[in-house]
Amino acid sequence: MAASRLSLAVETGALPLPAQGRIGLFRVRPDHDLTAFPAERLHIVQGFCPHYRALAARGLDCSVTAEGPYAAVLVAATRSKEETLGLIADALAETQPGGLVAVDAQKTEGAEALLKACKRALGVEDVVSKAHGKLFTLRRPETLPGTVAGWAAAAAARPGAGGFVTRPGIFSSDGADPGSVLLADHLPDALKGRVADLGAGWGYLSHRLLALEAVTQLDLVEAEHAALESARANITDPRAHFLWEDATSWRPGAVYDAVISNPPFHTGRAADASLGQAFIRTAAAILKPGGQFWMVANRQLPYERTLEAAFREVETVAETPAYKIFRAARPAPPSKRGARPT
Repeated sequence: MAASRLSLAVETGALPLPAQGRIGLFRVRPDHDLTAFPAERLHIVQGFCPHYRALAARGLDCSVTAEGPYAAVLVAATRSKEETLGLIADALAETQPGGLVAVDAQKTEGAEALLKACKRALGVEDVVSKAHGKLFTLRRPETLPGTVAGWAAAAAARPGAGGFVTRPGIFSSDGADPGSVLLADHLPDALKGRVADLGAGWGYLSHRLLALEAVTQLDLVEAEHAALESARANITDPRAHFLWEDATSWRPGAVYDAVISNPPFHTGRAADASLGQAFIRTAAAILKPGGQFWMVANRQLPYERTLEAAFREVETVAETPAYKIFRAARPAPPSKRGARPT
């Protein structure tokens, strides 16, 4: 696990911590073992809302963007190679010359490819291999090679298919997800009033929904800060509001006339149906008694029982070989929403 690699790297001196100065930790998660690091000198850069809040609750200094200079930086790899190389480029730019940058990655996060890329561009000092992953270190040179600028450029937000701004690492960064397109095509023209888009991503569904003049307010609820910033670039309609929140537990101060969602179903590489199930329960909790919930899901995911527990009225509006479109209405009382097994 990453925790044992971090501890081993510090204990063996492969990851020597500077005696003074701030230490940046980019995209570390709550499950990372940070006990070997001086908590009072740490600055955590994390854009995923649940992880940010869990780490901040420990009293750690957190923000969504880097605030260098740092004496050293640890980069925790993500599932996207382009995003991780962009984080390494940011770390190098924010680290003082001569400072150490460490990269921690699982095999499934492309550890070997990242190591090779950094070796070619800058050279690597130490490598720790343990628990199906690698931690390696490199020094920040006085002048960064052009390759590093290329990493930063490749990871930056930019217009893509359809002119929508996306960036590597966020969901469906290459263009509109087919499930979202299918759901948007089935949303009724009669939707109106206050609407929430749970897990709004970079804003495709919300963009489509705002074509309806009867929608008076649309709240885009998204846990990944980079995705929400892309949504801000894609949607300038004054009816849109952008909320950096964890939709699995978020509860607003007022209820909605409708909720739409293409919920995530991954926390890592494995499918996790509990995420979509939590979105369903949130939708039931934030809807008016006469409100509607419209949702798209990969057809193999087991959402029907959760929908039937959370709503009195559930129908499958459309099916394809890959997706199902659900409409649910008449939210059940809170005491009933968990009554049936999921």
